[in-house]
Amino acid sequence: MPNRIVFEEAGTLKAIVEAVESLVGEASIKIDPDWGFGLQALDPSKTAMIQISLPRAYFIEFEAEAGRFYGIDFTDLAKVLKRVKNKERVELLLTESSMRLVSTNGYRRSFEFPLLAGTPFEFKTIKVDFKAKARLDSETIPSVIRDLKVVGSDVEIYIDSDKVEFRVSSDRGRAAISITREDRALIDVWAEEPSKSLYNMAYLEKMTKPAEISEEADLELRTNAPLKLSYPIGGVEGAGITYYLAHLQV
Repeated sequence: MPNRIVFEEAGTLKAIVEAVESLVGEASIKIDPDWGFGLQALDPSKTAMIQISLPRAYFIEFEAEAGRFYGIDFTDLAKVLKRVKNKERVELLLTESSMRLVSTNGYRRSFEFPLLAGTPFEFKTIKVDFKAKARLDSETIPSVIRDLKVVGSDVEIYIDSDKVEFRVSSDRGRAAISITREDRALIDVWAEEPSKSLYNMAYLEKMTKPAEISEEADLELRTNAPLKLSYPIGGVEGAGITYYLAHLQV
């Protein structure tokens, strides 16, 4: 019997697949009968990592008899999902050798793919003692990136107890965006100590894909250290997409 998971809306699965595919073409997922769905993948340059955690309670239906790792070509999956409307119900049925995607919206469609060899993994915890955190409206970071990338390719992010700032400097000029406690875009901010680091804008832009399925983005920093960017999704405890991005040496 195949393991089977059902998404109420294809839009959520599409955003998840795009989030992975923007960093890696292929990755392994884990289906665990006691826990749910998990993914961890490191981009080829080892600059960024994505982790996805979706407990059983996140899915409208979840049937799994045994835990298993499955290798998936996310590039091919993303192409098929472009043919599926966001509001369609989608189920994934996974056997040892193949994955079948079934969408339902007035009629039933089925797509089947061969699976790759699954690579076992355990979620890694990046050993960074983050000193500052900003909780932002999820639309904020994509908008900030669109504004700043016309000026430069690297962005310095700064957080203190009152604000978060994004700063860009290049031979084309300078730009800065400051979001304070008085702005609606900033839900909350905390800092044990002011923190800032420089990051690649192109990678950060790839990490905005989940913004369309989450209401907030949680950004954690420590000076001259990797950042952590998390998107809680579905209103289910433990469900979310988390990125880690290495800082640039100044």
